[in-house]
Amino acid sequence: MTLKLSTSRAFIALAVAFCIGCSSKEDRDKYNTFYGSESKAREESALVKLQNDRKNQPELPAAAPAAAPAASPADSSRGKSADTTKAAGAETATAAPAAAAPAAAPKRKPVPADVLALLNKHACFACHQAYDKVIGPAYSEVAKKKYTPDQIVELVHSPKPEHWPGYPPMAPLAHVPKADIVVIANWINGL
Repeated sequence: MTLKLSTSRAFIALAVAFCIGCSSKEDRDKYNTFYGSESKAREESALVKLQNDRKNQPELPAAAPAAAPAASPADSSRGKSADTTKAAGAETATAAPAAAAPAAAPKRKPVPADVLALLNKHACFACHQAYDKVIGPAYSEVAKKKYTPDQIVELVHSPKPEHWPGYPPMAPLAHVPKADIVVIANWINGL
């Protein structure tokens, strides 16, 4: 009788300890941030930040030509003639936007149709975009890591969150065929 009573109490104590002990407050908060009720707020703030970043991007090329006319008064103070100053100002005005454009906006290649079909088929665009951070890193950021296609296949099938701190962990996508991932990986490495 005592054995039955102590066994049931021990089982209840283990179940309670398991439920309470397995999840620390920190773990529950992390889970809640990425998957629970706070995930909507996090996603909305990420979208607002992305929209603000996109709004601020066009301002960079416009700021470069404004700096070019500032150079011409300095040139005229050195005693150059007006014709030389105008010519130098024209050269800097045309050279400055050409030099600032590649630095300010990276070259964005369009996504090929076959890769686009695969990215849509496997819902990759739900978390990733070619050049913009959404939930996961942009494919252009993945390209900077110089992963081989085989490494990308491995990371899609069993992701390693430690490779991307600051991003929510990616769900394993073991159902995505290796051939499809290799096509996508080759495109990523070409960015």
